[in-house]
Amino acid sequence: MARVEASAEGVEEWDEAAPRPKALVESLRSFGYSPETAIADLLDNSISAGASEMVLHFEWAGSDSHLAIVDDGRGMDEATLLEAMRPGSISPLSTRAASDLGRFGLGLKTASFAQARELTVITRDASGQAHVRRWDLDLVGTSGQWRLLRLPSAQAAPYLSQVTRTGGTAVVWSKCDRLVGDVEHDPERAADRFYAVVDQVRTHLGATFHRFLAGRGARSIRVNDVAVQPWDPILKHPATHLVTTEKLPFRGTRVEVKAYVLPHRSKLSEQQQQAGAGIRGWNAQQGFYVYRNKRLVVSGDWLGVGGAKDEHTKLGRITIDFDSELDLDWQIDVKKSTDPRQVLEGAAGSHRTRRAAGRGLRRPGDRDAGRAGRRRRQVGRDARRRGAGGQGAALHGAAARLRAGCHLRYPAAGGGRATAIPAS
Repeated sequence: MARVEASAEGVEEWDEAAPRPKALVESLRSFGYSPETAIADLLDNSISAGASEMVLHFEWAGSDSHLAIVDDGRGMDEATLLEAMRPGSISPLSTRAASDLGRFGLGLKTASFAQARELTVITRDASGQAHVRRWDLDLVGTSGQWRLLRLPSAQAAPYLSQVTRTGGTAVVWSKCDRLVGDVEHDPERAADRFYAVVDQVRTHLGATFHRFLAGRGARSIRVNDVAVQPWDPILKHPATHLVTTEKLPFRGTRVEVKAYVLPHRSKLSEQQQQAGAGIRGWNAQQGFYVYRNKRLVVSGDWLGVGGAKDEHTKLGRITIDFDSELDLDWQIDVKKSTDPRQVLEGAAGSHRTRRAAGRGLRRPGDRDAGRAGRRRRQVGRDARRRGAGGQGAALHGAAARLRAGCHLRYPAAGGGRATAIPAS
């Protein structure tokens, strides 16, 4: 519809170009979520609502299969539920509470639509009244309207009485075309894939939320009646070595960086070796682990500052902790993935961290002081050449010290005799 609006310069015309519902909802399905990352996004909402128990039900029934996530967190009143079901319900520029794991107001919808064509949310408010809203993408497509239904799907209906009785919120996926696969042509393979996803989800949640699943005030996540076990990339063991720790000021807050060398396999039991290797193995799990509000968003990646993954550094892991105030700097996207280049390249310069980076490469037993000095200067040049400022140089330095530490403790491809490392 064309509009005419008066302005100081004269008459200005503008058009309202509302998106076509069918085209937009299909586009919202293509944000790149895997089943496990989509489900983790939904659990972010549960944790932000104060849930202590989250239960996932994967129910196989061919094309009628469904997934339900039921939590005991704070429920929503009708107006809040309606807003939560609206795509883009909260601006990413809005200030959020420190405990809030959300950012874009899209996760509930995009994560769900990536795997299913029908999304039902059932919740109970403080007065004990239950409320239901449901998106059916097929209806949106055929009607050409954003029709948000007020009745649950057939698969979600049984959870209405549960939520009404116990409180909390239930999120139910049905018409799970992408989660289930091609049931009509190969039902056996579709069933195998469905149950394989159950195992993948359990493992992924154990890593993503491990800090919420352990320690004081630990939450509980169960997948098909099996408790999710936390997986901490920093193996809790007397021989785990803390190489360096730094708290880096940035935009009025602090980013905490800790670098560790994990114990050699000769010091670990078979069970501890399996735990340390994680789902991808020792080599693949090395590198940075980035946490946003205690939630893991990057798992085992050198982020372009630590070099390539190799056998000599497979025991090296660095944790980075930041809060949601730095989301824009860390380039947090809808899926809670991150691109750290802006932080690495945009922070103010720091001679202290560059000097620390150089010191990290000094090796015990170096007789040639000139050679050690050249190594220190080279680290500084590398950091400046990559545009690394305060945090950037510090992360380069932490990676350098960690890689040096790995070589010093276990110089022969992660083996050999351990050597003490001077404290940074």
